[in-house]
Amino acid sequence: MDNHKKKRKRRKQEGIGGNGAFFACCGALAGLLSMIKRIPLTNIIGDNGNAYFSMAFDTYTFFFLFCGYAAPAVVAKMTSARCSKGQFRNTRRVWNVSMALTLGGGLLCTLLMLFLSDFLAGSIYGEPLSAVAMKILSINIVLASVLGLYRGFFQGMGTMVPTSVSRFLEEVLCLAVMLIAAGNMGEYGAKVGALLQNRNYEQAFGAAGGVLGLTIGSAVPLLFLLVVFAMFQSSFRKKERKDMGKGTESYRRIVRILVLSTLPVVLIALVTQGSVIVDQIMFLKLSPTSRDTITQWGVFSGKYRILANMPGVVITAVCASLVPAISVSNASMNIGRLKDKAQMLIRLSVLLALPAAVFFAVMADTLIPALFKVGEMELAAKLLRIGSIAIVFQALSMALSGVLQGLERERNVLINSFISFCVHVITLYVLIGKVKMDITGVVVAVIVLFALLFILNLVSIQRRLALRIDWGRMIGIPVISAGVSGVVIFLINRLLTEKISSGVMSWICFLVGTLIYIALILALHGISERELKEIPGGEIIIFFGKAFRLM
Repeated sequence: MDNHKKKRKRRKQEGIGGNGAFFACCGALAGLLSMIKRIPLTNIIGDNGNAYFSMAFDTYTFFFLFCGYAAPAVVAKMTSARCSKGQFRNTRRVWNVSMALTLGGGLLCTLLMLFLSDFLAGSIYGEPLSAVAMKILSINIVLASVLGLYRGFFQGMGTMVPTSVSRFLEEVLCLAVMLIAAGNMGEYGAKVGALLQNRNYEQAFGAAGGVLGLTIGSAVPLLFLLVVFAMFQSSFRKKERKDMGKGTESYRRIVRILVLSTLPVVLIALVTQGSVIVDQIMFLKLSPTSRDTITQWGVFSGKYRILANMPGVVITAVCASLVPAISVSNASMNIGRLKDKAQMLIRLSVLLALPAAVFFAVMADTLIPALFKVGEMELAAKLLRIGSIAIVFQALSMALSGVLQGLERERNVLINSFISFCVHVITLYVLIGKVKMDITGVVVAVIVLFALLFILNLVSIQRRLALRIDWGRMIGIPVISAGVSGVVIFLINRLLTEKISSGVMSWICFLVGTLIYIALILALHGISERELKEIPGGEIIIFFGKAFRLM
């Protein structure tokens, strides 16, 4: 009985179980919705509009990294640490400092982006019309920063309900406002463009309507969390009066801890996510002027990148429940369990990424027309076929970065990310500036980035843990299973492509390929029943696996 209680307690600490599965599913659905909404938006604003949207959004992301990106995780960690010890006065002080820094930084970054929009759009990107979307989206910096702060606070207090509800509100409102505003503002831009004899105004104003959806999508959930926070204050003040803490932390100490905790997260994000802005600037500046670079970048950012990032969102959400387990095992010096969790995280990323990569590579020519109705189709399909391998390397590099963070080796993640980023920039310069490749050169450079990051992270982990990896079971079985499912959906697609619409065909191939892949993985023992119990939703796979005698 005692062992059973200890096991339940350990699983609770590691975030595994029913609640973990529920929140992992919520996170995956919210993340997918955040990208799926770009598909109908693309059909409204076109490839050029996607380029303007991307310029505004990537610039926003750059400024947001400095003031709000790390807030949820850092505040949640600091709040949880103090609440677990009954130090509610110190928790209040952490909140006060966090709000002051986040609000101040958010307002500063908002003003910077607002006043620099014309310069960035005209001189850096070479597209002055993108400034319209930038100015509207700049308001969202402070809104999203404070919104993330509230979410981090509630997570630190031990509840995910406000975060889940606010995420749902955010994505639904964003989608609705984005599509309505993009259409209406696009029509207005078309009238302005007709007067000025510039058709790009329609796409530029349509993109501005799209980013308006992001701003409204942050404002309403923020109001919701403000109400919840106000309702929560009376009970929290009672806890403050019963504070068990022996001492009160100084504001100076809290500021120092916040800054030191935030800095590694921001630096890693700047290296990994900042590459998108560098890619954009280098491609627009280095490409020959005779090329339609804006359209090509719109295809890359609004079609290829949206689809290629979808598996990563699902993998991140599913694997998120294993990272705390690694941290707990590392803190307790349980090396055996630490190695098991690390290998499980790597295996899970491979199991999820490989079939997605194969599906995109095989179905690119059918999938692109099924999802997008306007703009370049052949180029988008070409990029998806070539870049499908990047999905695997991205998943593996993300999983290994999660292991290193669980081992408290953020320094290794930062160094590895920086080295990969430098090689990526050099590769991009050679391919675009010297070889004169089109947007395909950006995709190749992205593959180099994630492949090198995967190798460097693996070397760092092996130095720390010396994992004994069963390559046949970890790589061989998933490759065979994904390969067989890929051949089957390729044949189905070839035989029925002229008889069935591309949308129906994509769904049929996805479902058939998924069922074949799961069946082969279970039949070939690519993952065990014990391992399935450790991941969100694994019990469902076990049930069907036993029902069909695959386990």
